[in-house]
Amino acid sequence: MKKIVALISAFVLLFIIVGCTAPTTSTTGELIKFDETQAKSQVIKVWMDDTEGVFMAEIIPAFQALNPGITVEFQHMGTVDAREKLKTYGKSGKGADVFQFPHDHMAQAILDDLVYVLPDAMKTRLEERILPVAMNIATSCYDDETGSFECAAGTEKRLFAVPISIESVTIYYNKALVAEADLPTTFEELLADSAVYRAANEGKRYFATGSHWADAYFLQGIYGAFGWTPFGPNLSDATEVGFEAAESVAAIQWMIDNLKPEVTGEGTHNSINGLTLFEEGTLPFVMTGPWSTQQFRTAGIDFGNIVLPTINGNAPKTFAGAQMVSVYKYSKNADAAMKFVEFLQSNQAAEILYRTSGDCPALKDTILDTITGIQDDAVIATMLQQLSTSVPMPTIPEVTYYWGPAESMMKNIWNADGVIATEVITAEKAYKASRDLAS
Repeated sequence: MKKIVALISAFVLLFIIVGCTAPTTSTTGELIKFDETQAKSQVIKVWMDDTEGVFMAEIIPAFQALNPGITVEFQHMGTVDAREKLKTYGKSGKGADVFQFPHDHMAQAILDDLVYVLPDAMKTRLEERILPVAMNIATSCYDDETGSFECAAGTEKRLFAVPISIESVTIYYNKALVAEADLPTTFEELLADSAVYRAANEGKRYFATGSHWADAYFLQGIYGAFGWTPFGPNLSDATEVGFEAAESVAAIQWMIDNLKPEVTGEGTHNSINGLTLFEEGTLPFVMTGPWSTQQFRTAGIDFGNIVLPTINGNAPKTFAGAQMVSVYKYSKNADAAMKFVEFLQSNQAAEILYRTSGDCPALKDTILDTITGIQDDAVIATMLQQLSTSVPMPTIPEVTYYWGPAESMMKNIWNADGVIATEVITAEKAYKASRDLAS
C-alpha cells in the first residue's frame, strides 16, 4: 500500500512540475508559457508634488498601457519633503522608487546618498530631446570617492535626474490696464510709466513682485543685468558667494535708488502683495512665473507677459529652474523606476503635463511645437524667450546656504537703510559661517 501511495505521489509531483514550467496550447492554438503569464507584476512607488492627483491620474494608465508588467502606486509628496523623508529610510529600500524635488536640491540629495545614477544610454537619448539648460541642471561631475562636484578636464557629467518642467520668472501684465503699444522694453520706461500711473491713480502701485523684494531667486534677473551671479561666472565656486563684488553692489544700489521708490516707497520689502492685487485686476504688472498662470486664468484676468526689460541697455539674466524626478538609490525596482522617469519626458507625458498644469515641459523647441496647445501659448513662448538668456540656478550643495544671507542682506538694506558696503560683507560672513558649520 505504501508503495502505491508513493508511486501516486511521484506522478502528482511530476505533473505539477511539468504543468508549471512547460508551455501548453490554448483553445485558440496560441502557445502560452505559464512562467511568463503568471509572473508577479513589479510595483513602483512614486512620490510627486501633484496635490489633486490630476496629472498622475492620466500619467499612470498611459505608462502602464505601455508597460503592462509594472504597476504604479502614487502618493502626493511635497518636493522639499520628499528628500527629507527618504533620508529616514536610509538603505532599507522601503522609500519611494521615484521622487520629485526642485533642482537646487539635487546636489544635497546626492550627498544624502539618495539618488541613483542613470545610465549613459538614457543620458544620450534625453540629450536629443531636453533643453540644454535643463540637461545642464540635471547632470553633475560628482565623484563618489572624493565627494567633489568639480568637473576635472575631460570629465563627463553624469545624469542624476530627469527634468520634467522648466521655468523662469517673466513680467505678467493685465491687458485691461495696459495697451500692447505701451509695453516697456526698458526698466527705465517701466519705472517712468509707474510714476505717471501712480500720480494719476492716487498712489496705486503699477509694478510688483509675486514674492517679495528680498527674494534672491526673483532678484537674479536684476543682478544678472549688472553682470553678477552667485558663486562666480560658472555658478560653481563654493569658496565664496561674491556678495562684495562691484557688480553685486551696483545692482543693489540701482534697486534702492530706482526700483524701491516705485514698488514699495516707504513700505517694507513685503508690504505689497503683488499676486493678490493682480488677481483683483488692480495691478498692471507683476513679476512671477508659470506657477501663477493657472490662478490668473481662474481669476478671469486677461493677461500676457513680457521678458524682463533691459537695465542700462543690458538684458536681465534670470535663474532657469526645473522640477526634477530621480530614482531612489536603494530602490528594489530600479529598472522599472528608470522606465517611468524616462516616460515622463515622452511626448505623451509632456502633453498631459501641459494640459493638466500649464507647466512647460523641459523639451527642445522642435519637440514642444508638436505638443497640442503649446505652439499657440504666447505665455510659454515668452518664457522660453526669457530662458534663452537665463542662467541655471546653482546646483552645488552650498547653494543651500546662499538664500538666507542673501535675503537678510536685502531686508536690512531695503527696510532699515542699511549701508550696502557693510551689509554685503555681513552676508558673505553669514554664508561662510553656515557652510563651515555644516561641513
